[in-house]
Amino acid sequence: MGWFPTTLDSDAQSWRFDIVSLLAVIGGSSIEKHKQAITASTFAGFPRILPAPESLIDTDRPTRLPSVKEVNIIGVYSGTRFTELNFFANVIHKLEELEEFEFRSYEITYGKKKADVEREGRPDSKNTVTIPLRTLCPLNLVTLISILMTIGLFIWAGMIHDGVALVGLAAMSLSTSSACLSAQWYPRLATRPTKTQVLDGDIVMKTRHGAFVVVKCAEEITRELYGGAESCRYVFQGRAHQVLLACSTVLLMASIILFSNCGWTMQIAVGAAYIILNILYWALALLTEPQDTWDMSRFIVKQTEQKVTSSYTRALWEAIRETRKVEWVWKGEDLAPKTSAWDKWLKQAGVECQKPETDWDPEPILSESHY
Repeated sequence: MGWFPTTLDSDAQSWRFDIVSLLAVIGGSSIEKHKQAITASTFAGFPRILPAPESLIDTDRPTRLPSVKEVNIIGVYSGTRFTELNFFANVIHKLEELEEFEFRSYEITYGKKKADVEREGRPDSKNTVTIPLRTLCPLNLVTLISILMTIGLFIWAGMIHDGVALVGLAAMSLSTSSACLSAQWYPRLATRPTKTQVLDGDIVMKTRHGAFVVVKCAEEITRELYGGAESCRYVFQGRAHQVLLACSTVLLMASIILFSNCGWTMQIAVGAAYIILNILYWALALLTEPQDTWDMSRFIVKQTEQKVTSSYTRALWEAIRETRKVEWVWKGEDLAPKTSAWDKWLKQAGVECQKPETDWDPEPILSESHY
């Protein structure tokens, strides 16, 4: 058997254009879920086969990570308000798992790796703070498996003298590498540019379902996780980004044609490799959470309390009791109704929350105020 077909006839050893390489371009939904983590990995630029590499070919790159909508955030002391929760803050709190009228409280401080993490990625200034991927996260392990499988396929194609498969694998691997590099980025957190002494950065979050979360932390942490906007800083900009996209697109089209015309042995091997990788990425999409992927060791998170209350009133009281303040409820505007009954309730709650061992029942007084 020669290294390359030499005719376009219908013989066994000829060029064919059937779409047997369809396996190479399916699985986009599972890749899409991990798209930003894949391109933020230190392994992003390694040539390898990857299911649905066209999912990474995008001329419009996001400027920030996805945030959680329909949540009210209010500063206990500062009174600042936000209406969405940043991505990395939700990696910690997982608001989608909160039950109706649930209450949770956290204490967040800086971890030992604070100074080291500030220098991760490709920061453009000494004040840049980034969140890298975990070194041994499941996503990186699957990427390593993909690299090893690609090397194995190259060796096998060389052993059976299948030149078309060799060129096809090279084209697909370089296409994946170019696509990943075109979107390679690192997440950048907002920081306080000055060291002026300020009040604590404690915040209260209220979800659409009436759940409350109290976070006690320094103002610097509040700025990084909740107040400032996370941004995506891309490694390649402008012309370099466009060239990488063009190279990836051309190489992807060439690899599809080449995969359709390699020997049956390599077609089966490549097809099996894509099936395995699709299963692995599908499993990642279903079984792993963002906290399994991102290295949040910059912060030490301690959950101090968790309970599910029976009503919005009780959930609000738990938040007031934890903060020992009611001013933030007024500043939040839509956290409590603007009625005389609720005004009276808030004044009483402000008195009761100052008592260390209070066992005040928040509902009876509110009911009495309506009569």
